[in-house]
Amino acid sequence: MTFSETKITLARLESTMKDVAERTTIVEQQMADTHQRVSDTEDQQHRHERAIRYLLKREAKVSAKCEDLKSRARRNNLRVYGIREGEEKNDMIGFVTTMIHTALNLPADLDLGVERAHRSLTTKPKETEPPRSIIVRFWDYRVKDRILQEAWKSNGVVYRDKKVFFDQDYTAEVQKKRKEVREVIKQLKEKKVKAVSPFPAKLKIYTSTGVNMFYTLSEAAPTLKQMGIHVTADERENLREKMLRNTWITRAKKGREGALSTVDLQ
Repeated sequence: MTFSETKITLARLESTMKDVAERTTIVEQQMADTHQRVSDTEDQQHRHERAIRYLLKREAKVSAKCEDLKSRARRNNLRVYGIREGEEKNDMIGFVTTMIHTALNLPADLDLGVERAHRSLTTKPKETEPPRSIIVRFWDYRVKDRILQEAWKSNGVVYRDKKVFFDQDYTAEVQKKRKEVREVIKQLKEKKVKAVSPFPAKLKIYTSTGVNMFYTLSEAAPTLKQMGIHVTADERENLREKMLRNTWITRAKKGREGALSTVDLQ
């Protein structure tokens, strides 16, 4: 190879290396840009996750507060189950006053102070279907409590040859949870295990080793599983419980929850 050929070859090699170096620089810049975009995306995702956690916890607390307020609004109420449709004629207050006095043998001079009473606001059932419950509201919640205690102490309340039942006027959410707990209690009783459901929808299990109290079925699930009882976990309820118990939100000196800044929502 002559000197001129070698020089041409070296020039080509130098040009190729320069081209490779330029391309490498471009690729490195693209990688740096990509890394920055990924980093920015991750930061944004973390801010969004924090905002979502904050909003979910706020929603859970507001829902719990609303449920508590609805329960408090029903403090003076009770429900009566088993009264045939139409027995009240056109005087529901007079009917329930007489019925309660008669069915529970209360003193004749006891003023029940019924504020109002009506059937549950559902479609009137067919004659072959169970009657709607009667919701009774008293001026004094202590009278309601006395009536419930008398009813629960009785070995079955009978009115006009029909069994009637008295209970608290639970919210729809509490009724749903209590129904689920009752199903579990039924299964426990089949296994000869004593269990009750304290207000609002707790589960208390009596075993040879002691008494276990669970505030939700989700909390009781592991113990129930050991007993051969499987409960379906409500994902929304589980998330709600976690949000209410989570302490990730920082507290200000005044004890208020730290609010999200504008940066958190960007």
